[in-house]
Amino acid sequence: KRKREREKKNNVSHQKRAGNLSADAATSFLRAARSGNLDKALDHIKNGIDINTANQNGLNGLHLASKEGHVKMVLELLHAGIELEATTKKGNTALHIAALAGQEKVVAELVNYGANVNAQSHKGFSPLYMAAQENHLEVVKFLLENGANQSLPTEDGFTPLAVALQQGHENVVALLINYGTKGKVRLPALHIAARNDDTRTAAVLLQNDPNPDVLSKTGFTPLHIAAHYENMSVAQLLLNRGANVNFTPKNGITPLHIASRRGNVMMVRLLLDRGAQIDAKTKDELTPLHCAARNGHVRIIEILLEHGAPIQAKTKNGLSPIHMAAQGDHMDCVRQLLQYNAEIDDITLDHLTPLHVAAHCGHHRMAKVLLDKGAKANARALNGFTPLHIACKKNHMRSMDLLLKHSASLEAVTESGLTPLHVASFMGHLNIVKNLLQRGASPNASNVVRT
Repeated sequence: KRKREREKKNNVSHQKRAGNLSADAATSFLRAARSGNLDKALDHIKNGIDINTANQNGLNGLHLASKEGHVKMVLELLHAGIELEATTKKGNTALHIAALAGQEKVVAELVNYGANVNAQSHKGFSPLYMAAQENHLEVVKFLLENGANQSLPTEDGFTPLAVALQQGHENVVALLINYGTKGKVRLPALHIAARNDDTRTAAVLLQNDPNPDVLSKTGFTPLHIAAHYENMSVAQLLLNRGANVNFTPKNGITPLHIASRRGNVMMVRLLLDRGAQIDAKTKDELTPLHCAARNGHVRIIEILLEHGAPIQAKTKNGLSPIHMAAQGDHMDCVRQLLQYNAEIDDITLDHLTPLHVAAHCGHHRMAKVLLDKGAKANARALNGFTPLHIACKKNHMRSMDLLLKHSASLEAVTESGLTPLHVASFMGHLNIVKNLLQRGASPNASNVVRT
């Protein structure tokens, strides 16, 4: 009986060791795929590794190699039989990931191998949408030329054109619109007239079909297009013929959002005079004021605020206009917003202040503006990070120096007990570490979780 028990225990122990070895091999294989270590990956394949093994987020070797742009690795994995259309937990294929990362050569190889250019993730994102969102012009062009459908919306109603418009990616917008006039997704004639500021053609078209709010397949009206191209004559004609100044497609972007992002004073005034809703929100809950602040248009900010724009309006992530101005390093916009009593230490859902945002981006001059106006140098995010923690994490020496001059605490700890020195050390930022030590940071501070 004891012998049987020992044998049983030994079997369990053996199985456990085998499982650990298998897990270690899988981790090593995925690491090789991500780093582009072709010899290592091929060794694992020869030794019988499950080529479709994935990490806890569902990313397999093809996903990881595609993200990092390792073309040879991608081709070897495909030749070895890895699943081309395997999806992550978010529903992303390797093509989604390559498009998001702007890896042009990988995108081309995946498509040539037969990847579905119109695959959609769980939230409806297509590879074209992801490339448009991140301003990867050549990837957008390649996908369009290989059958990508720019009319596919996300679950929130955003098309590739919509997200490119919202993000301000002018070249991608132009490519999508121009492709729409000659490619498979033809723009309606009235949209083309609006783009070209062709009032004569627009007037004739409106006589034949009096609907000024005809929609393109990407969900925009001619007035949206006129606002983007800053074409006042056509915009006035459309409004005079009854165009809905507040027409809201599924993505929530109004002509005023577009005009505010473009920074055209006359267009913004025209739309406001015709009743544009000042507090209209996109699906991401951006107002026109957010759009103006993110793109650095001081005059538009002033006009919108004079018309009662909500200065503390929040996006889905809790970003207010002052956060967006700080993110864009638009110092005059921040000054203008503060003049209208914007909250200098306003917080996002993660309790990030504008100073946290400036520190993250390395905008030291913006950080100085905020600190000089009274921003709290030791404000704590939800995870306990102060602006100094973030500056140290991102290796922004000038921001770190500025924060310390404004009494940022060297010994502030995060929720997991990390000081700025812990963070800089973990990230391997040697110059930051040296600087912190010279300023008196304790090298013996223990990592103790806050209670």
